[in-house]
Amino acid sequence: MEKIKILSPAKINIGLWITGKRPDGYHEIFTLFHTIDLNDYIHIEPYHKLSVSSTSPKVPENKENIVYKALKKFEEWTGIQTNYRILIEKNIPVGAGLGGGSSNAAAVLKKINELEGNPLSEEELMKLGSILGADIPFFIKGGFAKAEGIGDKLIFLEKRFKNELFIIYPNIEVSTKEIYSMVTENILTKKEEIPIIDSLLEDLNNLIDNIENTLGELAQEKYPVVKEVMNTLKYLGYRPNISGSGSSVYAFGSPTEEIERICKVKNWKLIKTALK
Repeated sequence: MEKIKILSPAKINIGLWITGKRPDGYHEIFTLFHTIDLNDYIHIEPYHKLSVSSTSPKVPENKENIVYKALKKFEEWTGIQTNYRILIEKNIPVGAGLGGGSSNAAAVLKKINELEGNPLSEEELMKLGSILGADIPFFIKGGFAKAEGIGDKLIFLEKRFKNELFIIYPNIEVSTKEIYSMVTENILTKKEEIPIIDSLLEDLNNLIDNIENTLGELAQEKYPVVKEVMNTLKYLGYRPNISGSGSSVYAFGSPTEEIERICKVKNWKLIKTALK
């Protein structure tokens, strides 16, 4: 086998509502995941042991990396040694709420499973992934999905949107764990309100008009720069939203020259992409 290169896509959350807190400390959520056309590239080749590294100094290597942990779990489940050298070429910003690490783990799990003769079914891969990260099961399949539980109870939707969007990453990493620790009872969404969201799924514009993100609200409190990005886009007539717990903010449509100028001045990373 020669070196191969695979894509590992990012996602956005089209809304995120917290519906409860579990005894194990995790939170129950409702969210809509959609993959986007922004990818990390992962290079895989045979090696004498498992080695995981990245082009980004912000990404931990080997035993500290979620891809490494996922493959060690794969070894436990299948008895197959995963002797590969894996290099993650990062394009998805880190700590941005775009699911980069989870996507990397899912993409590599899928590919190594395929290379090793598919010992695990798609369902088993999802189950394995959920042990390591709540977003991994979604990335095993990708596309558009409703997620409940801790994000692991998934209903994949046939419908896909192709809308253009742009993302502003204000060059700060947000700790999802830290944002979740700020959640209090009074900001929870009642579960009976969730079916309203279901009724909006046919029309993206209608859906966008009704998006809320509880974690995003907390991220704005904690990180003033996230609030600044939101306010800048609102002032310029967009309907911005935060993905996951931040720090990235997205809006549908194309950025104007004014937005491009502001991003340069503020040292914010501007990414033009689309739902896919």
